[in-house]
Amino acid sequence: MPTLVFLIDVDNTLIDNDFVKSDLDEHIKVQMGETVTNRFWELYEQTREDGDVINIPLALKWLREQTPLSELDEQTYEHVHSLFDNYPFFNALYPYTLETLRYLRTPGLTVILSDGDLYFQAEKIFNSAIAETVEGRVLLYTHKQEHLHEIMKQFPADHYAMIDDKPQILIDTPQSLCNKENMQQARNQRTFILILACNISVTCGPTVPNNFCMCSQY
Repeated sequence: MPTLVFLIDVDNTLIDNDFVKSDLDEHIKVQMGETVTNRFWELYEQTREDGDVINIPLALKWLREQTPLSELDEQTYEHVHSLFDNYPFFNALYPYTLETLRYLRTPGLTVILSDGDLYFQAEKIFNSAIAETVEGRVLLYTHKQEHLHEIMKQFPADHYAMIDDKPQILIDTPQSLCNKENMQQARNQRTFILILACNISVTCGPTVPNNFCMCSQY
């Protein structure tokens, strides 16, 4: 059993998702125009409000259903869909991301723990070479903080480091761990470290993963 497991988020932790969104916005505006593009991003945010996570396939589906062919013909829609399906996520990795993931395999076991729609998020993780770098250890959930107990069973360890850019997920994690009656014994034996990703490039080279900063320990 490994002594340390890293549970690592993807969006704005390993991949610059803000850059991806901006880049896609420019491309789809060329195809659909500003009005329909703005409508898509409104639907994009609506999926977050309805399900707490972004669901791009659902936003695209709603766009097709709610936009007449006179404003968005089928060929253009399919092309826009393909822009999302074939986006080069490898180019949106933060500097030294893959090197950092390889480095973290030295002190512990690296596991990608991501949330969002299961199709698009999986495409993002595999097409960016992240999945290959962590040897296929990828877990996807709609709300990952609700599955910590099964994750710990799947990857048992003495210590866990959860790395995420969303403070709320890190805030929710201790409460989620405490909700199970049988966790008292596990809490006495394990350390759960919560780390807030700083969303900055690694500037000290591939052997120094300094794009992470300590948030708290549980």
